[in-house]
Parts: sequence; structure tokens; C-alpha cells
Amino acid sequence: MRNRLALSAVAALAAMTMLVSGCGPSKTTASGTTVTPSVASTAAGAGCRSVGTIKFDKTKFVLHAGLAFGAFHHWVWKPFKNHAFQKGQKGRITALVKAALATAFTIHELKVAKADAESSPTLCKLVAPLDNAGAYLSGLAGKVRNGSVSDAELSSANSQINGAQTGAAADGAAAPDQVPTDRQLASGGA
Repeated sequence: MRNRLALSAVAALAAMTMLVSGCGPSKTTASGTTVTPSVASTAAGAGCRSVGTIKFDKTKFVLHAGLAFGAFHHWVWKPFKNHAFQKGQKGRITALVKAALATAFTIHELKVAKADAESSPTLCKLVAPLDNAGAYLSGLAGKVRNGSVSDAELSSANSQINGAQTGAAADGAAAPDQVPTDRQLASGGA
């Protein structure tokens, strides 16, 4: 039964990873080719180039950033602080699966929030912190999945998430934690 649960969790995680990897803002060139910029290919802080391209950008930013912050804090940071990822803990596999899904969800929502921030002249300076947090979490995704992420790495990820959240509040777009539902978490985005 336990192996069956673990296999289904791994299958769900693999599907989620494939789903999230194809997500994010995309642009269509004059030739009709669709281009999806990656975090690495987009210069940090190069926001403000697409000001006004998204309607209700600040409102959408608050929604997506709040979901990203809430997913990370609720499904990754809180279980980590409660030692749920340690070997021998009851419910460890479930906690790790949910943390891996939450990490992928957070990365996706940070990308969407970044696109919203790029459209807002008030929020464009948040592009770099959102890029940094997303890139850092992308680097940790595999370690979260297999339970080998270190305390220092999770603490650093929490600092980056908190820095982006504090920056948003300072720029007049406070994005309090919004805990995504299990359905949102499994689907990969709001």
C-alpha cells in the first residue's frame, strides 16, 4: 500500500513538473513564432519594458504573488519548521510530495506575478526579487522532491520569498499569504 501511494505520488509529481515547465508568459513575434522567456534568459531588473500590457496588473500581481507566498509558507516552510521532512517522521512522504508540488506551484505563480509586475510602472522594480526567488526555488526543486534539501537552503529560500513579499508591500501592493487549495496545487496554477 505504501509503495503504491509513493508511486502514485511520484507519477503526480512528474505530471506536475511537465505541466509547470510549459507554463509562463509567452510572446508572439511578427513572424508568428511563440517565444516563452525563461528566468535565465530574462535579465533581472529588466522589467518595465511591457508597461500597460496587462489589464488590472496590480490586482493580478497581488493574487498571484499572494498564492506563491502562501504556497511556499504553508506547504514548504511550515512543515520544514515542524520537522515534517526528517527521516522517520510520520507523514514524511506526504509532506515531501506536497512540498514538491508547492515548490512547482510557487515557481509558476512567481513567473505570472513577475509578468504582472513588468506591466505595472509601480511594481516593475519587483521583477528582480521575483526572478531571484523563482530561480533559487527552481534550483532547489529536485532536492525538495527527494527530501535532500538542507536547512540552510530552505532558510535562504524563505528569506528570498519574504524579501519579495516585503518589497511588494513597500511598493503599495501588499500580497499577503493566500493558501492555495489542494486542487490549485495539483493543477499547477490559479
